[in-house]
Amino acid sequence: MDEETDILKVHENSDLDVEQSEFILENDNLEGDLNEDDNNDEELSPGGVLDEETIARGLSNLGRSAHGEYQVYLNVTIPGFSLVDISLLEEYQYLQKVEVPYNDITDLSPLGKLRHLLILDASHNKIEKLLDFTPPFNLQEVNLSWNKITEMVDLSSHYCLHKLLLDNNEISGIFGLEDCRRLKYLSMSHNHISKMFGLDELPIQYLNLSNNQIRHIENLETLKYLRELNLSGNNVRSLSGLSKNTLLEMVDLEDNEIIDIVEINHIKNAKNLRELNLLRNPIQELPDYRLSVLFRLNRLVILDRHHVKEEEKVSAVNMFDPPMDVVAARDHIMHVVYSFLQPARIWDSTLPSTETPYPMLVLVGPQGSGKKELAMNLVDEFGDYFGFGVSHTTRRPRVDEIPGKDYYFVSLDKFETDIKMGQFIQTYQHQNNWFGLQMESIENVARDGHACVVHMELEGVMTLKKTFFEPRYVLVTPLNPEIHERRLRQKGIYSEEHIKRTLKRVDLYVKQNQEHPGFFDMMICSDDITVAYKQIQKIVMDYLGISPEAQENYTNQMSKKETPDVSFGNIRARTWSRPSNSESLSQSRGLRLDSVGHGIVEEESIKRRQSAAKDVVNNYVPPLYDQLMSKYPKTAPQMANKQIGLGHEQRAATAPTKKEQGGNIYDDTGPADSPDSSSVESSVSRLSDLDSAAELEPTLLKEEYNMNADSHLPTETMNPLTLMGTSSNLQYSNRPASKTLRPGSDRHHVLPPIQPADV
Repeated sequence: MDEETDILKVHENSDLDVEQSEFILENDNLEGDLNEDDNNDEELSPGGVLDEETIARGLSNLGRSAHGEYQVYLNVTIPGFSLVDISLLEEYQYLQKVEVPYNDITDLSPLGKLRHLLILDASHNKIEKLLDFTPPFNLQEVNLSWNKITEMVDLSSHYCLHKLLLDNNEISGIFGLEDCRRLKYLSMSHNHISKMFGLDELPIQYLNLSNNQIRHIENLETLKYLRELNLSGNNVRSLSGLSKNTLLEMVDLEDNEIIDIVEINHIKNAKNLRELNLLRNPIQELPDYRLSVLFRLNRLVILDRHHVKEEEKVSAVNMFDPPMDVVAARDHIMHVVYSFLQPARIWDSTLPSTETPYPMLVLVGPQGSGKKELAMNLVDEFGDYFGFGVSHTTRRPRVDEIPGKDYYFVSLDKFETDIKMGQFIQTYQHQNNWFGLQMESIENVARDGHACVVHMELEGVMTLKKTFFEPRYVLVTPLNPEIHERRLRQKGIYSEEHIKRTLKRVDLYVKQNQEHPGFFDMMICSDDITVAYKQIQKIVMDYLGISPEAQENYTNQMSKKETPDVSFGNIRARTWSRPSNSESLSQSRGLRLDSVGHGIVEEESIKRRQSAAKDVVNNYVPPLYDQLMSKYPKTAPQMANKQIGLGHEQRAATAPTKKEQGGNIYDDTGPADSPDSSSVESSVSRLSDLDSAAELEPTLLKEEYNMNADSHLPTETMNPLTLMGTSSNLQYSNRPASKTLRPGSDRHHVLPPIQPADV
């Protein structure tokens, strides 16, 4: 290389100074800019006729030809050149992808020379005929959106098509696709289509017919592979045409006329449905619309373009089909709230106790299990110990049922009124009828010193378990479906649907017993009612400590209508207390006070007052928290502001003065109105045997009659000092008030747990 022209050695040339070098570089840059401006000023495809320069700039993807003989460009992209004539593309016969959108093309016939064409994008042009050129060998994807196509033609020659886009044209019907057996993607939105025809048996997976004039979803049953459907912007009112498209994953029905939530049931079989859009439909105006849809389609991930949260799905289930424990919790809360809204009533016979809860026996089972018959037989045989708790129901009485004995049959309005009055402790709905157990029904049994026996369905047990009662639950269910079905049919009162539904519920009881050990204290098979009753009989005898011989003696005495001798066996140790009948005592005074409120002299009431009086004498003031959280109301609750309570001098000073007149307790204003108040006789031990209040003077009885029958609260004007007596005259233990027991509980032990019955 010549040393003078070697640019690597320019800096060694002393004759070439720096200024000359800069001048040469500036001239070279100027010439380059001028050449570039000349190229930009050159017009490409003048007159809308495609030229070589335009094609050269749009070619890309250098690769092998279809036969593998040549190395050629496979793609060409020429958008926005206002092309009218693309005849020059005929010379590029090896092109596989042609993109000519946003031009003014009306004729695609030159593409017939491109025998290896696979993908064509000619959207946003002025094409009036669909694929009006010689079909290539394997044309697969075609986009002719935003053109002026008015009708479809037979596309059987384009049998390799698997994606066709014809959006924003003027097509009024779907035709010519019968032989396109590879078509998976079809989009024809913003056309004039009113009928969904011409798609039979096609393997379409994505179908977009939005913004057309479709009123009915039809002829889609044969689209077995349909996964995504877009019918937004139409006039669709029903989804009945989608009931057989079980592979659907997305359905867009925005801006239609769907009005009924029942329409959602037509797509419940779509197990893979994850996205649903019902925006701008009348159905959205329904109350709890979103939760209603999620309850029916709990697999949804996106609803109305918003992601579904887990809390919404839980709320939907709890609203429309809550689990039994959720229903029970709601019912229990409802009954507690309504009871608090009513005047407070204290039931001493059934107050909860940490040592001896009120004894109850609950027989649980489906219809036809024989639980009611077993309960009745149990009460008949052990009448001195058990009483039947009569439930309320809204269903009609049957031929063999006696109102007040089998059920209290009431209207739905009466049932709802009693709920609002806080009278129920448990309600449940079964077979479109309401059932419930009122506190009064239990108290009617408890007042006689009996244990309460009730029967109910599983839903009722869920609620009863949330109360303060602690019953023993015995599951009574037939395990032989044939025997159960025969028993239901023999009654002749159930329909076929009712019988089938009842037979299915047996599995619900068995499943509950298996999945929740300890939920029932015992399970008894009631295929044979006689055998089942012997098992229940054995349970009761174990409760009462009765030997088989003693039971036979007891049964014989009852059959002769003799007063049974309860001293045999070990029965005295475990019998539930039964107050003696004081009707003669009340009648000797001219009146039974059972009719005045619920005045029953019970041992626990006296014990509490005795303990409270002793606290006064000992100048003991219980802490505020103990008074608020105790299980029974105090005679004189202390005040939160100054901590004044029982035993305080101010309280004793303000207590009304009482005096004894004729064996009755009075204050300065009149008789004490407590249903637990009683006369202090020479032998206070007789109080344990009374079942009504002591006599009142006839002149004061009228005032007592006018009292509200629901007023059962201990009176605050009672002076507990009047109930004080010597320890030699009182037959009560000195147990603190916090250790309250059920009336008569000092005469028997805590009930033992149920042991499995011997079959």
